[in-house]
Amino acid sequence: MGKKNEEQGLETFLKSEFLSELNNETPKGSVLLEKYPLKPPFSYANILQDQETGSISYQVDEIKLNQAEQIVYNQLYRLIEENLDSPENIEKDFGFMSFVNKILKENKKLFEEQPLASIEKVKYYLERDIDGFGNIDPIMNDPNIEDVSCSGILTPVYVWHRKYDSIPCNVTFEDEKLNSFVSRIVFRAGKHISSAHPISDLALQGNHRISVLYQKEVTPKGTSFTIRKFKQDPYSVVDLILFGTISVDIAAYLWMLMEEKMSIMVIGSTGSGKTTILNAITGLVNPDYKIFSVEDVAEINIKHENWFSLVSRVGFGNDGEGEIGLYDLIKSGVRHRPDYIVVGEIRGSEAYVMFQAMATGHGGLCTMHADSLESASKRLQQKPMDIPASYMALMNCAIVIRRVKGQDGKSTRRAISVQEIKTSDSFHNAFKWDPKSDYFIPQLEDSEMLGRISTQTGKSMDEILEEFERRKIILQWLVQRGERAYDKVAEIIGKYYRDPQTLIKKIEYGV
Repeated sequence: MGKKNEEQGLETFLKSEFLSELNNETPKGSVLLEKYPLKPPFSYANILQDQETGSISYQVDEIKLNQAEQIVYNQLYRLIEENLDSPENIEKDFGFMSFVNKILKENKKLFEEQPLASIEKVKYYLERDIDGFGNIDPIMNDPNIEDVSCSGILTPVYVWHRKYDSIPCNVTFEDEKLNSFVSRIVFRAGKHISSAHPISDLALQGNHRISVLYQKEVTPKGTSFTIRKFKQDPYSVVDLILFGTISVDIAAYLWMLMEEKMSIMVIGSTGSGKTTILNAITGLVNPDYKIFSVEDVAEINIKHENWFSLVSRVGFGNDGEGEIGLYDLIKSGVRHRPDYIVVGEIRGSEAYVMFQAMATGHGGLCTMHADSLESASKRLQQKPMDIPASYMALMNCAIVIRRVKGQDGKSTRRAISVQEIKTSDSFHNAFKWDPKSDYFIPQLEDSEMLGRISTQTGKSMDEILEEFERRKIILQWLVQRGERAYDKVAEIIGKYYRDPQTLIKKIEYGV
């Protein structure tokens, strides 16, 4: 408790010290829409709007080092380099800032005349440049940012903001700094990038995903990158309901399907939110089930105890010796007898193995790039996936997710349809989104999947629909209570699987 109060006291002191140093003036011709902290008291985000054009921009308002502080920074940087064995050792032992404090303590005579505020500023920049993401580190600390992209030198970095969509930022990279930033980031991820291998796609610290194009080998503008940020606190089905991406009815319907190990595919374009939905609906799986996830880059993030996460590996040398692809991982996964196989994205021969696994009774969850179920079905039946038309019905349900313009003109995500797959070219809309009313229209009277659940369980269709209504009550209760945390939602779902009557009574009595 004492340490926490000490940290808060230091932050309050620094805030008062840095108040005059921050850029508190709004540029001429712009209005400040929003200001919020990124890494206080060192960096803040300003959302500005140009009064003439109406365009919105993102400004990183970051404390700057003066000349004396820059000298201290250079001295400490050199000392850290001399004492640094390996960044991995630092993280395991006591963390980067503890390491910096140790260096300061060992060399306190060098820095004892420096004001506390100046030392704290230098420490912030050292952590940002050595252990963090350099220029874009403040942006990476913004939970509202989904991705960060740089298309070349001296061009504004663009960010995708949850509230304002794609907007330019006041951060740019100079030629050498961009190359060294990319090389450092790739090297830290244990990979290699060069003129011979100019394209790289890998996972960074914190599980963020980066795609890099190096030098002018494949792009005339030179080195460029896009970082897709990984959310440490994953969205739950309650979040999706609150965002309006799906309705309570859709969530209850998917829950019914998940219990019976039915297979679901999430279809959409890049950035539409496929993996987010996949993560959220995986929280509806019975906690006693075994889940195997298979991906190229680790993006699936679920709070499930009996979960095996497998990630593919590129080969070594020019011949790619030792490569382990999704195909190999799924083949291996089936031998572990999982209840559900979750594939981050199907696009090649691994799709065939997944459909084979579903034919033997495993549940399957996956995402796929397509704009509709019809085009996804055609893609699946052609090379390199080659799924026979007779196998298509093994995938029971498809959710088509799309980024659409809301009534306020802002971008939002909606599951535009939830379709049941009868045959390779025959589908039933269990739910369809109406853009005019922003309402999900249910069509469950002729539901093929609920009918199948009725046959499998021996319950009448009326009993199945009663069960559907009960699950709606539980989800509605979670929404009303604002119980959105993934692990808490999964815990309630688990309680219902194990003792439904007790949970229903608790809800009825308002516990």
